[in-house]
Amino acid sequence: MRLETALRNGKVKIKKPTDLFVKKVNKYSESLGDAFFLSKADVQILALALELKNMNFSPLIATDDYSVQNVANMMNIEFASLLTFGIKFRVHWVRYCPACKRKYPPNYKLNTCAICGTKLKRKPYRKATLNKHK
Repeated sequence: MRLETALRNGKVKIKKPTDLFVKKVNKYSESLGDAFFLSKADVQILALALELKNMNFSPLIATDDYSVQNVANMMNIEFASLLTFGIKFRVHWVRYCPACKRKYPPNYKLNTCAICGTKLKRKPYRKATLNKHK
């Protein structure tokens, strides 16, 4: 009921990000290796934040999802953790098979190894310092 009232009064607006910003988020998340771990809703939240930032707003994403935090930091978007400490480094991931040790690119679409069928895991490939927000 409160949401409906806020919508009617113009205090809350529902906005969907444009495709351009969704594509930009997908590129960022693929470069970090987080694309496989982001939901469609995660991508849309990140895309909307990036679009708002492009319009000279200062969006803040409240999330405990490390992949969302990782991508947000790469795009210089501020985030806040709710129940966790949050990320300490921006991480570039590599996916690998724990059985046969084969490595896969971060954007590999399957969840299992093409060689032995074992479920893939991910590990940090490279760590970078976080972008600091003012």
